[in-house]
Amino acid sequence: MAAIDLITNARARIALPSAQGAGTSDDTAINTLITACSRAIMRYCKRAFVVDTFDELYNGRGERQLLLRNFPIQSVQSVRYRPVTVLKITNNLANTPQARVEVLYNGLRLTSVTSGVKTQVTTGLTWAACPTIVSLQSAVNAVGSGWSAAGVGYDQWPSADLYCPNGSTSDANTSQAAGQGALQGAAGSYAELKMHTYELQGWQINERQGGLLRAIPYTDPELLHPEDLIWPIGVNNFRVQYTAGFPTIPEDLQEACAQLVATHFRMGARETPNVTIPPIIAQYLAGYRSHPLLSPGG
Repeated sequence: MAAIDLITNARARIALPSAQGAGTSDDTAINTLITACSRAIMRYCKRAFVVDTFDELYNGRGERQLLLRNFPIQSVQSVRYRPVTVLKITNNLANTPQARVEVLYNGLRLTSVTSGVKTQVTTGLTWAACPTIVSLQSAVNAVGSGWSAAGVGYDQWPSADLYCPNGSTSDANTSQAAGQGALQGAAGSYAELKMHTYELQGWQINERQGGLLRAIPYTDPELLHPEDLIWPIGVNNFRVQYTAGFPTIPEDLQEACAQLVATHFRMGARETPNVTIPPIIAQYLAGYRSHPLLSPGG
C-alpha cells in the first residue's frame, strides 16, 4: 500500500466481485487504481486523510482562527512566526554578474555564471554535512570561487530548518523543489536565507473546525496587537508543524474510494489512470471537502 491509500486491496475487491482472485494479474491494476483514486479524492477534497505529519507555511489574515489544510488535528509540534534572516550569502568573483542560492530539501545549491559559464555547487552543503547554521556558513566559505557567507547570530540553529516542504514531511525526502530560491547573491548583494525563529505560545487547537485559535493575550508581545487575539496579516508569516488525519478512515470515505476504483477498473485499467469522480460518488465526499469560505490561511 502507498502511504496515501484510503483502502486496502481486500476492501476494494468488495466492490469488484468480478475481478480475478488475489494473487492474480488484477492485483497490479487494483493497487494502481487505489493509489490513483485516493490521490484524486484528496485533490477533490483539498486535504489529506491518512494520518501524517505536516510542515506548512500560512498567511496571517487578521482573524482569530488560523485554519490548517489538513484535519482532524492529532497534535501540534510547533507554531512559529516572523521569518528573519539567519544567513547571508554572496559571490564577489570578477566577471560573475549572476549568482543564486537555492534551499533544497537536502541542502543548498549555489549557482554562478562567470564569463558566460554556468557552475553549480551542492557538494559539502547538505544538511547532514552541515547540521547547524554556523557549520553551513563555514562550508559555503570553503567553496571558494568567490562564494562567502556571513552569520547574523543564529549559529546553533539547525540548518535543515531553512527548508520547509510546505506539505507532508513524508514527501520531503523525494521533493526536488526549492524552499527558498533562486535568491540573487551576486557582487554587491546578499541572498538572505530566512527562518521562522519565534515560538508562538498563546494558541489552542479548535478540534471542531481544524484550526488554531489565538487564545491567551500578552503571551507573545512581539505580535502586533496581542490583546486582539488575532493572527496578524502577512505572507507566509507563520510556520506550523503538526500531525493530522484519521487513525481509521471513515466508512463512507472507504466506500467512495472502493466505488471509484471499481468504476475505473471496469473502464479498463491504465498504467497511469486519469481519475475523474462521478457525481454519484462525489455525494459521499461532500462533507469532507474544504470550502472557499473556510479556506486555510495561505
